[in-house]
Amino acid sequence: MPTMYDVALRAGVSLKTVSRVVNGEPNVSEETRRKVTAAIAELDFRPNSVARNLRTGRVDLVGLALPYLSQPYFSALAEAIMREAERRGLTVLVELTGGDAEAELALVREHGHHLGGLLLYPIGLSDAQARSVAETVPAVLMSERPYDAPVDRVAMANREGVRALVGHMASLGYTRIAALGADHTGLPERSAAHLRLDGYRDGLRDAGLPYDPELVLDVGTPHWSRSAGAEQLRRLIASQVRFDAVVAFADALALGALHAVQEARLRVPADVAVAGFDDTDEARYSYPSLTSVAPGTAQIAREALDLLRDRMSGTAPQGEGRLVVADFELVVRESTLGGSAAWAGA
Repeated sequence: MPTMYDVALRAGVSLKTVSRVVNGEPNVSEETRRKVTAAIAELDFRPNSVARNLRTGRVDLVGLALPYLSQPYFSALAEAIMREAERRGLTVLVELTGGDAEAELALVREHGHHLGGLLLYPIGLSDAQARSVAETVPAVLMSERPYDAPVDRVAMANREGVRALVGHMASLGYTRIAALGADHTGLPERSAAHLRLDGYRDGLRDAGLPYDPELVLDVGTPHWSRSAGAEQLRRLIASQVRFDAVVAFADALALGALHAVQEARLRVPADVAVAGFDDTDEARYSYPSLTSVAPGTAQIAREALDLLRDRMSGTAPQGEGRLVVADFELVVRESTLGGSAAWAGA
C-alpha cells in the first residue's frame, strides 16, 4: 500500500510539502500543489486516508528502537541520538524491543505511519523483514549485519576494534588472552558478537599467538551484562585454565570480569589485564579505569540522522542501501597498562 513517502518521492517534494498540500495549507506554489495532487492520483491514494495519516502523524517525530537501555552502550547511544536530533529540531520517541524480531516488526506496523522516520538497532531481523521495514517507513538500521534489502546502515568497526585491543594486549606481553562475549546461539553470522570474535582471531594471528577454544567464553548477545561477565570469569578462574588477560566484547562484561578478578585477589593488570568495548562512562570511572574501544557513538548518531534525513526528504538513492562505518579509538587506561598501574583491589 502506498504511503505519504511514496507521494513525496513521486512528486519530488519533501514530506512537509505533501502535508501542506493535503491539508490545504497556504505557502505552496500552484505548480508544486499540482505535482503532489497528480502523484496522489497516480498512486491511487484515498484522500481521506492520506489526510488522516498526515493529521495524526508528525514529520518531525523520529522513532528510536533499541533492544535495551540496561546496557551502558545503548543508553549512551540513545542520549547521543536525542541530543543530535534536538539540534536538528526533531523529537525522538524511544521504544524498546528486547532484541526480538517480532517486537521490532510490531513497532513498525503500529507506529511506522505516524513517524517521520525510524532509527532501529535490530538483532533478529531477517532480510525480508528488513525490506518490510524500509517499505513501511523511512528507516536507518544501526547494524553490523549486511541485509539483502535496500536499507541504509550505520555500523561500528567491530572487528577492527577488537583486533586493536588484542594487539595492544600482545604488545604488553600478554599471551593467554581470553575472549569474553562470544555467541554461538544461532545469531546471524555478521552480528556484532561474531564480528568481534573474528577480530579476536585476527589479533591473535597478528601477534603469532595460538587460538585456544578454552579461552573463548560464550555469553550470548542479549546477556552482555556485568553479572554475565562476572559469572564467566569465575568459571574460568575455577577451571584452572591459564590466562593473563581478558578482552570483553562490551564494557558491561568487562566490569563484571574486573569484579570477579579482584574477588579472586588477583592484581589488575599485573596478574590479569582486562579491557572492554564501548568506552562508556563506567569505563572511565571504574577502579582501575578500564581500557576500552570507543566506537564513535557521537559519529554514529550524526551519520544515522544524516542518512535518515535523506530518506525522509526523498533524496536518498532508491533501490539500494548505503553503509557508513564509524571510526573507532583505542582508549588505553589502567586496567591494561601494567607495571606502575597494577592494582591489587580492595
